[in-house]
Amino acid sequence: MHPPRIAFIGALYHITARCNNREFFFQEEKDFETYMDILLRSKKIYKAKVHAYCITNNHVHLLVATPEENTISAFMQYLNGNYSKAYNKIHEKTGCFWGGRFYSTIIESETQFFNTLVYIELNMVRARVIKDPKDWKWSSYNAHAYGKEDRVLDFHPLYNEIGRDDMERRQNYRNMVYGQMEEKGLLPNPSLTRGIVIGSESFVTSILDLFQGKYAFYSNRKPIACQEEVFCLNRPRINLPLLS
Repeated sequence: MHPPRIAFIGALYHITARCNNREFFFQEEKDFETYMDILLRSKKIYKAKVHAYCITNNHVHLLVATPEENTISAFMQYLNGNYSKAYNKIHEKTGCFWGGRFYSTIIESETQFFNTLVYIELNMVRARVIKDPKDWKWSSYNAHAYGKEDRVLDFHPLYNEIGRDDMERRQNYRNMVYGQMEEKGLLPNPSLTRGIVIGSESFVTSILDLFQGKYAFYSNRKPIACQEEVFCLNRPRINLPLLS
């Protein structure tokens, strides 16, 4: 059983969407460029903010906020549906592009923003496709770390606070990423892909309080300690996505 999706105005989501049967559908430059085109169009239509992304050959990670309207499901339906149609037209194919519905984890900005940001942008390093995150073109890392122009990225206020100017922010962010790579950045973080909500105990409890009366699925559930001073609400094991 899929748990009811938790969504509300002002939420920050870590989104994961996987290709059907985990096939490596993203192959050609045009495949990635077309996804970026539709992602840009989607965020404008649904007033969403894209704070990070990584497009791999067989799945996509997004860090998306909905500050004005509760539009995450409509945003993803538009993005995935239109990309599937565009991909099939380009390659003269039929059939499903995506494998099932997308996964979403609600992120507490104050405690989990940078953990999630770095997790997303180190995806292809963890997969051993590259050794340095700057070598993967289809992520937001080079915008955060080196100031590369990025047409879909919205810099999060917390990122803007890590330096007095652009140069200092980029240097501090590179230091943060390489520090995590050295210590633990190459290890998968299950809570960021398997979780429904992640943050402080009070944050997870407050989200549960909002939805326990609305959905029976969340009745009698409690936050689980998943790291030191970090708590999460995990989805049933049958629905866990594969880590990458």
